[in-house]
Amino acid sequence: MKYIGGIITAYIVLLVLDIMQRRNHTRTQSLKKFTVRTITDVSFICAIGALFVLVAFIWCLWSDPETFCSKGSLMIIIPFSIIWFGVTFLGMIAPIKGVWGICVDNNDVTVIKAFFYKRHWKVSDISYCKMKRGGMNVYVNGRKKKAFFVDGITDHFDNFIKRMEKEGKEIILPETKEKR
Repeated sequence: MKYIGGIITAYIVLLVLDIMQRRNHTRTQSLKKFTVRTITDVSFICAIGALFVLVAFIWCLWSDPETFCSKGSLMIIIPFSIIWFGVTFLGMIAPIKGVWGICVDNNDVTVIKAFFYKRHWKVSDISYCKMKRGGMNVYVNGRKKKAFFVDGITDHFDNFIKRMEKEGKEIILPETKEKR
């Protein structure tokens, strides 16, 4: 029961943080300084998914505690819940500033992943961009390997595209299949 209480407390705190972040969210039209970040709707979807599984666990525990707490059930439930709640936790904190984002500040591009991993690039170093399903790969200094990926459902994705067009960077669109 302490396990479920801890999960509920953590998700209530994250829900309050997400609501506070949504209130402070500003939309910018600037092409010089902006941050591409995960939309806050993702955090609410993850919170609903976590709450749904938590309610299902509580209902199963309440309706048939012997079966729910058996060794075989726990061997399935514990790994599943750790993976599920881990993924939803990451989805809930993704929109918070500093967790994941691409910060464009004049000629500097900073890619932040998971709080501590930061890579710095220059807009002038970007060779070309390639549109993919769901976003865009960005290639730097003529390398064949992508430097970073910009997700298409993030805030300010359109600002990033406009900035690349303004800088004269080539944006390669996916090939369309012709119908015969």
